[in-house]
Amino acid sequence: MLVRRAVVADRDDVWPLVLELPRHDPEREAFERSFGPLLAALDTYFAVAELPDRGVVGYLLANRHLTFASSGVVCRVEEVAVLPSLRRQGIGRLLLESAEEWAAEVGARRVGLASGLSKEFYVSGGYAETAGFFTKRVEAAASPASSGGEAPWAPSAAATD
Repeated sequence: MLVRRAVVADRDDVWPLVLELPRHDPEREAFERSFGPLLAALDTYFAVAELPDRGVVGYLLANRHLTFASSGVVCRVEEVAVLPSLRRQGIGRLLLESAEEWAAEVGARRVGLASGLSKEFYVSGGYAETAGFFTKRVEAAASPASSGGEAPWAPSAAATD
C-alpha cells in the first residue's frame, strides 16, 4: 500500500471515490474545475492510497486554516473515501495518519473532521467528539473559471493592507 500526494493523472480514479461519499451530490463539472486548484493549493493536503495491483483505491482531502479558538493553525479533513470492497482493511486509517503527519508538519495544533458515519473508526484513532457540524447548501455566484474573475478564496485588497 502506498499513500502519496495526488497528481493530475489520478483524476479519473478519484472521481468514482468522490461518488462514494455519503450525503453529498457531487457534480463532475465542479470536480473537474476544482481538481487542479486543489492539487496546487499550499494549504491543502490531497492524498491517494494506491495498491500495486488495483491502482488508486482511496483518497483524502484536508486543509489548514487559522482559528482563534484553537490558538493557531488547525487542519480539517474534508473528505475520506475508500472503495467499498476494500473498506475495513486499514486504508482509511493510513490516509488519516498521513493527514495527521502533514498537519504536524504545517504546525497544526489540532486535526478535526465531521462525520455522521464511522464514529467508531475515528474514536479508535484517538479522535474525540467535540461539537456538531451543520451544513446548508447555498447558490454560488458564477464560477471564477467561467467568468474570468478572481477566485473567491483570493484575499481582497482590504484584507492584505
